[in-house]
Amino acid sequence: MANQKIRTPRFYPDYISYLLSRGVAQDTNFDVTSTSSGNHTLGTFVTGSEAELFDMNPLNLVTIDTKSTAGVRADHVLIQIDKNDTTQKINYIAILNHNLVSSAGKIRIFAGDESTDVGAVDGTLAETSDIDWSSFTVNGIVNAPADNINATATGDATYDKKSIVIRPSTNGTTIITFPETSLRYWGIQFEGTTSQSGETSILGTWSASNNLSIGCIMIGEYYDMPHAPDLSVKKSIEFDQVTVQKSIGGQKFSNMTSFGRTASATSKSPFSISSFPQNIYGGRISYDMEFKYLLIADLLPNETGSVQPTDDAVIEDIWNKTNGNHLPFIFSIDNTSTSESDHIFARFDQDSLNMTQIAPDIYNVKMKIEEEF
Repeated sequence: MANQKIRTPRFYPDYISYLLSRGVAQDTNFDVTSTSSGNHTLGTFVTGSEAELFDMNPLNLVTIDTKSTAGVRADHVLIQIDKNDTTQKINYIAILNHNLVSSAGKIRIFAGDESTDVGAVDGTLAETSDIDWSSFTVNGIVNAPADNINATATGDATYDKKSIVIRPSTNGTTIITFPETSLRYWGIQFEGTTSQSGETSILGTWSASNNLSIGCIMIGEYYDMPHAPDLSVKKSIEFDQVTVQKSIGGQKFSNMTSFGRTASATSKSPFSISSFPQNIYGGRISYDMEFKYLLIADLLPNETGSVQPTDDAVIEDIWNKTNGNHLPFIFSIDNTSTSESDHIFARFDQDSLNMTQIAPDIYNVKMKIEEEF
């Protein structure tokens, strides 16, 4: 939406980083399938590591060899995710700071209720009884045009309807959403597009010039606030990395260690479009807002003895998933927007969520959200 108009906010907390923060091991649960020409998989890291794909640091690029030989360029990068439960809902996937256009790549997603459902490239072992992607509505929220989102349809039952393919239109950050599902196992595959016969073709190849790079992978359940915040929202843009000193004579000298978001030909901060630092807005965006008259059911889970994945509430879906201000998340000021300008990579700038009861079972809640670099 133009001018970043504040409407009903949406939060995208990451379930993988939540699990990691609570002691779930990365290895064996969130894995890049190792390189195997027989299985057509690529898993050789040029920079970074498997764990860094899930470190919630989008500027820490992980680069995988997708260009070194003709055989490599024909194979796929398959990431297998086990979310360790069958109740937690999933309704979005985000790939941050990728170069899928420069590396001539696209994303293929599939899921299932057994680990074998996501154990092979192209989703060939997935089952349409779990998800029939041809009737599953997938929305491109950021950098995923509707024409570039297609359920697999090759005319071959080995592949058809078992996966959804997304081809981003630019390098940067891509978010897609879909109806809630509690399926445990997820496959996120990256594959080439050069010389492909169609959007869902499995036979495209990677660029011979650029390897695949990814800043961060997020998967989880987004949460829409029940309504817009109170009108007295405070939005700030702060250059907090500027130090000003004054000489004895009264002259001021300034040093700036960072102007905020970064951008280059090979890497950019989430939701930046330009590849040139002089063409992006600087400063750290923050929102100080209050949500009034929230029903208790929209704020608190039914029980607090254990998590309540089927509840839709602020504490269950946002505050607990981020461990307060511990983990970053994606924040949108308008849950209907598909514009990069309405999204930031952020974290809470508060360690306490204060809830004030103003009437029986009715609360006011204040939140301060600050952009993360």
